[in-house]
Amino acid sequence: MIKQRLISALVLSLGIVSIIFALPNDYLIYFIILLSCFSLAEFLGLKFSRVSTILLVCFSLVLFYLASLPSFNKIFISLSALAYLGFFFLIISFPISKPFIQRNIVWLISGALIHLGFFAALYFLINQKESLLIHFGMDITNRMALFIMVLISVLMDTLAFFGGKRFGKTKLLHNVSPNKTVEGFLIAITLTPLIILVLTSSLVEKNFSEYIILILVASFVAVIGDAVMSLFKRVVEVKDASNLIPGHGGLLDRIDSHLATIPIFIFTLLLFS
Repeated sequence: MIKQRLISALVLSLGIVSIIFALPNDYLIYFIILLSCFSLAEFLGLKFSRVSTILLVCFSLVLFYLASLPSFNKIFISLSALAYLGFFFLIISFPISKPFIQRNIVWLISGALIHLGFFAALYFLINQKESLLIHFGMDITNRMALFIMVLISVLMDTLAFFGGKRFGKTKLLHNVSPNKTVEGFLIAITLTPLIILVLTSSLVEKNFSEYIILILVASFVAVIGDAVMSLFKRVVEVKDASNLIPGHGGLLDRIDSHLATIPIFIFTLLLFS
């Protein structure tokens, strides 16, 4: 199982890196819309019928269009950040929060906010003319900034998984995700920011303390993003959103931490700048 997971992760990582750096802006946006719609379909499919899911995803295209407009773009990013704050309280209060989460309207709004915030954040990043990280004096392309965000999520997921396998003894979120351990989390939240800082600190020319906070927030939120999807899957008592990716489950299971990290990374950056 671990070997299959590693092979799938390697193939996916190579594919994502190629897409980030190779696709022109317009095609990258189309890819993100497709990715968001497919992930949203998996999320809604956990609760709704196939016909209802298809209709809801089709309607969501209107919302994705709105999320691309300047007057709505940052609103959706902000709403997504606020939603994850709410999800955090639902996670720590589970299973008391289960009846609330089971409501169709809560499920629908949650799925919409998660995926619209993800799309809006990426759309904002792709269409920025100047470097997104110019606040820190980092004169790097926004594609490279996106790669840093993705790398944070990948490192958190990988280090927490293998750290938990090797040293894990204490359950972190027993009611939501029994496989997560305190030891795995501590290893990931310590090593991930260190690795990112080692790789990028030489590029930071100002506001270094804020940059550290940004990386720490993004690293912590990656765990929340993963836990949020575990929460919703726990409510409907399924292990994976689908069996699309060998060793990983569905697309939603693979990008759950990215769905949280990217919008909140950009939201935090907007607060700083």
